[in-house]
This record gives sequence, structure tokens and C-alpha cells, in this order.
Amino acid sequence: MTDKFDFETPNYQPSYSPINFEIPKTIRKKKSAKEYIVAGLIGGLIGALLISIFFMAYFGVNFNNFKNDINSTLNSFNLNNSTTTEPITKTVVLNSGDSSFVTDVAQKVGPAIVGIKNKGTAYNWWTDEEQEITMGEGSGVIISKDGYVVTNNHVVSGAKSVTVILSGKKEVPATIVGTDALSDIALLKIDPKYVKAVAPLGDSSKVKVGEFVVAIGNPLGQEFAGTVTFGVVSAVNRKLDMGNGIQIPLIQTDAAINPGNSGGALVNSSGEVIGINTAKISQTGVEGMGFAIPINYVKPIINDLMKYKKVLRPTIGISVMEYYDRSGNVMGMYISRVYPGTGAAKAGLKEGDIILQIDGKKVTTFSDIQSILSNHKIGDVITIRVLRDGQTKDFKVTLGTPIDTTTND
Repeated sequence: MTDKFDFETPNYQPSYSPINFEIPKTIRKKKSAKEYIVAGLIGGLIGALLISIFFMAYFGVNFNNFKNDINSTLNSFNLNNSTTTEPITKTVVLNSGDSSFVTDVAQKVGPAIVGIKNKGTAYNWWTDEEQEITMGEGSGVIISKDGYVVTNNHVVSGAKSVTVILSGKKEVPATIVGTDALSDIALLKIDPKYVKAVAPLGDSSKVKVGEFVVAIGNPLGQEFAGTVTFGVVSAVNRKLDMGNGIQIPLIQTDAAINPGNSGGALVNSSGEVIGINTAKISQTGVEGMGFAIPINYVKPIINDLMKYKKVLRPTIGISVMEYYDRSGNVMGMYISRVYPGTGAAKAGLKEGDIILQIDGKKVTTFSDIQSILSNHKIGDVITIRVLRDGQTKDFKVTLGTPIDTTTND
């Protein structure tokens, strides 16, 4: 019968069905002649063994060798197969090559990682004149023999001048070729004669979660230049708002990234740059959450900066402002102007239309539009749903090149 439990009664006593236990009397059985013979033999062997041990100890025989012989004899009779009390352990030998690539990566890519100094001016009240000061420091990556260096836009933002510190500590002047705040990428150039190493660019589309990576940069400035940290890819396509309305698909890593690492390289085990280190989550209780801009995202930006000194992003060809309903909620984006000759004008969009959706995604801010367009290129066709005269209507718009919005048409 099952015990009855009463969790509210402190002096709980389980109830049972009464069972009477009876201990049976011992029944003795007479031994056979065969059993007596076996017992006698075993006793004789044990007696002979004890006598042998006595004589060996008396005459100085090596007991250890004898013990080994005895153990060997016992094993041959399978008399030592009882369960052992010693723990069974398995030694796992790690492949020494698992992380040995870090040394090779450091030697291969390290010389192509440089320091970046953002310099400005400040008024010196003592001398009554402007003097040059260092406003910030970061890292950069030499990507070509021509002297092009890629870094973060926030590293050089607001700079009056920029210098590059090579791996040999030599500081050389650099020019800012172009910057792009939306992607946080900037392109610099130094004299090619200073280029001693170039970092090869990889393919970030092949990056997998869990693979080993190395971050190289200058955390906290030149005092810790060329610092190498090791970790894994924690995640890919992390969409984080960089503070400009654009959500860049970032690579997340637990390789240590600190202030000053910005603009440095995230490198795979083949020694290829797969990302440009850009940010980390810095708050109490959070560790090992750094982020890099995928190199495949960076490449077209670099190409545009080289060719046009700016990034040619696709445009719709309109000016917009937020449109509110009677309750004060944003309904969509009001088109205040349609520029002639653009995709919007050719598609039939008009001033006064209210954009509700783009490619099926709700639009209530300019940042929403920017975020959607960041996933497209010039020549792509998008679907824009607008509210016109109380009715919704869809338009197919071909994205074009940036336009000069200052012209009076």
C-alpha cells in the first residue's frame, strides 16, 4: 500500500500494510569428497606460498621480482578479474595546432596594422597661439601597396590632420581620402614608400560561428600597440544601430576589443582580414562582446571612397518629412518634393503622397528608409506603397545615383 503523505502535518508517520518477517533457520549441507579435496589443495598451496616467502626473506631474495611473478601467475589463471577500485581515466591530448595559427597570423598581418592619431588644435593661453594636440587614437589596416589604410570614421572624425604610426613606431603623415559616417568607415593614404606589409582581405560570407579569430590593434593607444587577442566568432549578422539609423550586420566576437582597437583587424585562421573592429558593449557585468564590420560590407565602400571620395548610395529621388495623424502618431513619411528625372519621378510618385511601406516594411522615420535602402544597390527596383487621396497605391521605383538636392529645378 502506498505511503500517505501529508505535507501540512509536521509529525508525519507513513502508514503501511502489516508485514511479518520470518528469518528461516539455517540448513546445513554435508560437503562432498570432491569439495574436501579442493579445499585441501588450496590450503596446501597457501601453506607452500607462506613457507617460500619466509625463506626468500631469510636468504635475501628480491621480493619485488617474486611479487611480479606471482601477479603474472595469478593473471594467467584469471584470478585477478575482480572490480578494481582505481578510477579509470582517459587522457585527452589537445592538438597543439588548434591555436598555433595565432603566432603565424600575428607575424603575417601584424606589420600591416597601424596606429592612427587624430590631431586638432587648441588655444594656448600661455603662448597666445593655437597649438596642435592629439584628440584621439585608434587603429588602421594597410590594404594596398599604394598606401591605402582603412579605419573607422569615428577614429578620424573632426580631425584637422591625421598621422599614421607604423609597426616600427615611425610616425608618418596621412591624408583623408574619404569618410562615410553611415558605415563608420574611413579611407586614408600614406606615401607608398612606407608600406612594408599589406593585410590580405578575406571573404566574410564564409565566416562561421565558433571559428577561431584574432583581433589586432592598439588598445588604449600606442603604449599597447600591436596587441593580439584571440577568441571565436560568437555570432554573425548582429544588427546593431550605430547611432545613425543604419543597422549594420556585424560580426560578434569574444576576442578582447578595447578603446583604441577601433579600425583594427579581425583576422581568420588563414591570416585574412574578415572584419574591421568597430565597437564593444561596455557596461557593468558584460564581457567579451566585441563587434567588427564584415569585410564584404566594407569592400564596396572602400571602392567608392577611392573613386568618388564618397559612397554612392542608391536614392529614391524625394525629400520627405514625418506625417502625423490627429492623435499625434506618425502615420508615414510625407513626400515634400519629387526630383525630376529620378526613379521616383519616373515611377509616378507625387508631392503630397504619404509613404506607408517600402518592400512591405512599415516606414515611419527617415532612418527606416535609410535602413531599407542600405540593403539595396543602384539599379534595384523597390515597391513603395503610398496613401493618396484616401487610397493606397503601389509604385515600382528604380533606385538611382545620389542627386544634387541644392539645385532649383
